[in-house]
Parts: sequence; structure tokens; C-alpha cells
Amino acid sequence: MKDSESIAINLVSQEYIAGSQEYSVSLNVTNISGQPISDLQVFNTLSAGRELSINDDLDATNLTELEDKKRRLIRELERGVESAYARKRRKKLTFTEAIALAIVELVDGYASIFSKKKTQPTTPYWAEEALKIDEWEDVERLEKEVISFEPEESFLPKAFSINKDKLKRVMDRLEKVQGKQFSKGISLPVGSTITFPFSYRAPHLLKSKKMDVSFKATYKLNDDVVHTRTATSRVSIFPSAFAVPTGGMIGATVGYIIKNTLISTSDGALINWGVLGGSIALGLVISLLASRKPEATKAITVEDLTGGLIIGVLAGLYSESILTKLQALL
Repeated sequence: MKDSESIAINLVSQEYIAGSQEYSVSLNVTNISGQPISDLQVFNTLSAGRELSINDDLDATNLTELEDKKRRLIRELERGVESAYARKRRKKLTFTEAIALAIVELVDGYASIFSKKKTQPTTPYWAEEALKIDEWEDVERLEKEVISFEPEESFLPKAFSINKDKLKRVMDRLEKVQGKQFSKGISLPVGSTITFPFSYRAPHLLKSKKMDVSFKATYKLNDDVVHTRTATSRVSIFPSAFAVPTGGMIGATVGYIIKNTLISTSDGALINWGVLGGSIALGLVISLLASRKPEATKAITVEDLTGGLIIGVLAGLYSESILTKLQALL
């Protein structure tokens, strides 16, 4: 039987994905080989955004109690390492790195205002693989290179040590039952299906974009040869929630300045800051009302930064008239 006929893979992505927001992708793997599969692992090889979690909510229906315990302990150890690394990294930032990080966090914070969700800290691209546990030696080295730098009063090193001891006992029991050495992989009986969930934060986008997500599944049959399958899907990501209102505010400013430049005299002030502030607020409100929302159907919608700019410029050009009428109504 060919490798491609040993397992069936179905990749399911979230229906609506917007920039700057969290979304999920699930990989359903079914054993159609006619024989048990062992050491099944799934790796994300290409993602649309930053990975937030791996297999945190893995469907444990087909896992033995020991395999499920092993999986949860490994993930808990990895989380401890990520937390310790993040604190250690912040302490050793240079001034330039601190400024760059502050800018990134400022953009993330601005995006979260419109998405109504707080951003989660993520590990740098170049450190993601280094902080993962694939072999027992990784546990030992990460404890030495990362966890050991935690302050004495921190409970993290103690928790890491406790989980490490628990994992060692679980692996010893698994080795007796299944004859396996340390592995993050799981077993999959004939005809069974297991779901691997992945969570991501989409990149900040000012307009819609199509991006690829790709996964690699590795497993073993009775021959102990590592077999590999890949699955790729293209997802459409809509602009970030901040794209339209940002365009609206910028457009309102530009529209107001254009109007004042055309009608201003040499004696008068070019900008009335009060009216400019009202124009920006008006551009923000109109762009928010006109922006696309997945749960609502509107006759007219604005989807990206360009649309927001157009709405904003119109609001800026006619802001004084609109504000005067609103003032009369109030």
C-alpha cells in the first residue's frame, strides 16, 4: 500500500478569518491502512500568521490514558519554557530592541481595540522550534538553558521539575506496555480518526489576502519506517478590524485639509482644530457603521483601508455642514 493510502487527511479551517484576530484550523487524520499506526505526529510547516497553540484541545478519544497524560505533560513543560524564555528575553533587551518591541506591542494594542480581544504574547519565529520538546534530551537541556535562570522565589522551576519527574514515570510505563522510547507521537487504531487543532493569530492586514496553510503528518506502521503525508489549503483573510476606521480617520483629515486649502483666505487660519477633531470623529463613526461585519448584512459595506479613506475624505469635505446640522438638532 502506498503511503498516501495509509491515512486520510481532511483539513478544516474557520469559515470567517479576519486580520489581527485569532482563528483555528483542524486536521482530521483517519487510519485507512488496515493496520495500527504508531508515533503519529502533525507539524505545521506553513501558517498564515503566528501560531498560538498546538494540540491544546486534541481529541483524546483514541488515546490511552498514558498517552493522553504524556501529551498533556509535554505541553505543560513547553508552556513553562515559553514563559521563562519570555521573561529572560525581556530582561536582556537592548534599548533598540526595547523600542522595536514597544512599537510592535503598540500596533497589537491598537488592533485589539477594534477586535475586542487582548493580544497574546508569542515566541519569536527563530525560537519556536528551539523551545519545543521532541526528545528527552530536550527536556534536560531546556531545564539547564532556560528554566535554571528563573529567580529562586519563582515556582516555575519547581513545577517544571515535578512535571519532568511525572513524564519520566509515564514514559517508563509506556515503554513497558508498548516497548516505545520517548516520543511525542500517538497511536491510532485501524479505522479511527483523530483531530489535531491549531490556533493562530492572523497578520495585521489593510486589505484582503489569500494565504496558504500547510501541515506535515509523520507516522509509523509495522515496518518502523517513518512515513510522511502533507496537506495544504488556501484561506482567505479579510482586512483587520482597524483597517476601515483607520482609513476613515486619515481620509477625514485629508478631506478637511483639502476643503480648507481651497476655500481659505490669506487672513484666516488654515485649520480650525475643533472642526478638524469633529471631522476625524465623524469619519471614524461613519467608517465603523459602514465597515463589513460577518454577522450582519448591509446594502453598502466598506471592507479595507482604501474604502475607509474614501468614506473619510467625503466626511472631511462635508464635515462642517454635517456638524452644523447636528448642532442645530441638538
